[in-house]
Amino acid sequence: MAPLSEVSVPPGSVLHKSLGSASFFDAYAAPLKRCELTPAEIFLQAARATPDWVGHAMAIRNAIVSRLGLKDVGNMRPAADRPGSDYRIGDRMGIFTVFAADDRELVLGIDDSHLDVRVSVLKSVPSDEAHYVVSTVVHVKNWLGRLYMLPVGRIHPFVVRAMMRRAAV
Repeated sequence: MAPLSEVSVPPGSVLHKSLGSASFFDAYAAPLKRCELTPAEIFLQAARATPDWVGHAMAIRNAIVSRLGLKDVGNMRPAADRPGSDYRIGDRMGIFTVFAADDRELVLGIDDSHLDVRVSVLKSVPSDEAHYVVSTVVHVKNWLGRLYMLPVGRIHPFVVRAMMRRAAV
């Protein structure tokens, strides 16, 4: 497997069934060197390795959208001292809420008045090549969501790939 590659949202992901009604989706796969990590631990490593430029972009995003009545989602980086095993459904991991979690897949999301976002971290450990896939699916609700996705849809791939490259998992 290439170090990082764009792929289809895996059929085994819980997000796959929502692709037909999605306004935006993408997925990226990377090798998994540390097969003992859970999907939550993989996400935490990636989120904690978020480049500083992403943090600055999020601060700008939050300043702009809060004036439009949208959520200030905070910082991408979750608490550094909390292990993945401590998170439960409904807890916040960085900017996201945990919607589902097991040994194979973590599903995170943000619901707002303009769109709903779901992010999956799907772990795959076949006999030949362990890897993980980060998928994002967005359902736009209104014109503000469509406007919001114009820049975000273009920036999002750079953010995800940067986080995955720095994750070292």
